[in-house]
Amino acid sequence: MQIDYRLLEIGDYVVSSDCAVERKTGRDFIKSLYTGRLFDQARRLRQFYVRPVFVAEGDLQLLVGDGSKPRAFWGALTTLAFQFGMSVFFTANAQQTADLIYTLVRRSGLTRAPRGPWVQKKPRAKDTRKVQLALVATLPAIGPKLAERVLLRFGTVRKVFLASAAELCTVKGLGRAKAENIVRFLEAEYGPVQRRERHVTLDAS
Repeated sequence: MQIDYRLLEIGDYVVSSDCAVERKTGRDFIKSLYTGRLFDQARRLRQFYVRPVFVAEGDLQLLVGDGSKPRAFWGALTTLAFQFGMSVFFTANAQQTADLIYTLVRRSGLTRAPRGPWVQKKPRAKDTRKVQLALVATLPAIGPKLAERVLLRFGTVRKVFLASAAELCTVKGLGRAKAENIVRFLEAEYGPVQRRERHVTLDAS
């Protein structure tokens, strides 16, 4: 199979014009699931690809067994499946992941006639409406449909970002908890990643 290496803005592997794959280690999958980052990635994938796929690679059974909220795990999986239309696969190692991606490519009806890479890119700045929707859709718990309702309510991206939690609650589909989460996100201070100091052991001799 011929592989074309590109720097992707969305997903880790592009299988077809309809399908992209996000690959995670089992530990990262569980961590992203409980922090909510997994749903933000699912939202972006679903925005550009009809058949988005998550692959969790590693000993996921061990990680789930150690978790304190197993029902939250299954609830999150059902949310990915029914709300975002995500297909989630679990593999034991990189070889199985490669076999899965190969099978996705070769599956009848999934791919179309070859016509170059199907890399979906973010909308260009000249398409103001698409850029506005894309910006608002990046907020926590807001997808493309809800982003449109929010913009119709406030009129501009600036007014959305300056809205209070109470004002955001006036949008259908945005509850108090979601609104407060958005405000916390917008007001959170940015801090650069702190690099750990490297300790060098000196030879006393």
